[in-house]
Amino acid sequence: MKHVKKAAPWVLPSILTAVAVVWAVAAIGGILTATAQPAFAYSVAVLYDAVWLYALAQETAHRRQGSSARLPEVIGWVFLPLTVAILVTRGLLAGDVLAAVVGGLVPVLAKMTLVMAIDRDRTRISPRAQAAIDRTRAGTRDRIAVSRAVAAARADETKAAAEIVKASREAEADAITTTHDAYEKYAEIVDGHPVPDWHTDLPALVSDHDLEALLAGGVPDADSAGGTGELALPGTRDGHGGGTPPAEDRYKALGMLAAELYATDPPPSKRKFREAMRAAMNARGLVGGWDAIDALYDREKALAEGGEPS
Repeated sequence: MKHVKKAAPWVLPSILTAVAVVWAVAAIGGILTATAQPAFAYSVAVLYDAVWLYALAQETAHRRQGSSARLPEVIGWVFLPLTVAILVTRGLLAGDVLAAVVGGLVPVLAKMTLVMAIDRDRTRISPRAQAAIDRTRAGTRDRIAVSRAVAAARADETKAAAEIVKASREAEADAITTTHDAYEKYAEIVDGHPVPDWHTDLPALVSDHDLEALLAGGVPDADSAGGTGELALPGTRDGHGGGTPPAEDRYKALGMLAAELYATDPPPSKRKFREAMRAAMNARGLVGGWDAIDALYDREKALAEGGEPS
């Protein structure tokens, strides 16, 4: 019974509003069909009345809770004369003056009864109470806005941190991959071109016995290390004629030793050759300057490349 009593004031406004909406849809659609497709015409009419009904519902809700309903009221009062004009125009175009008058009165009556129902049902509060309600609502909206801003900032911070961690992990993975590829390439080069260890015994092409025999004069002039022939080193003379002097024997020994140290695969660099040559000379008691060692290296290199020694 209580609900029926409370809903009774809204029966007539609801009926009049429904009739006005249906009549307005038919009128707007009928007018627009003269220049547009019926589907488009009646969809425009439905949208028009939907906006009008939304404004009426918002006005009712604001009045019930005592808040400001200025914008919905403005929209409602603007749509009312437009709707009346549309219904009157439709009736006049149809040649029915009575339909034009009745059609124009229906939305007016709906608006009037709706305003009366709202005024009867709305909450009665004082301006001071309304101001307190507005302040409370404003503070609540501010707190909600601040909370949302803080949550958004934290989300952005978390996202940025995740992006930084992701980038660092990707950089580390790329660095590890690059290092691994470099090690593999280095291993391939070492396997394909092994470098001899000059601190260990080199492969003996000429034995120590042969070197001792050479130093003692027991090796003929025609014999040489690796078939390199006679050597002409800086500060020496050509070994032609009779017996070979002891100095010439030492240079022949150096030539044989140079041929032995150079006969590696791949050939040693000049720096490695000088180190190995000096160590072998010291071990065998041979003497000679760096210019002689460099000349021996250049000679062996030229012979290995198929050229003639300079």
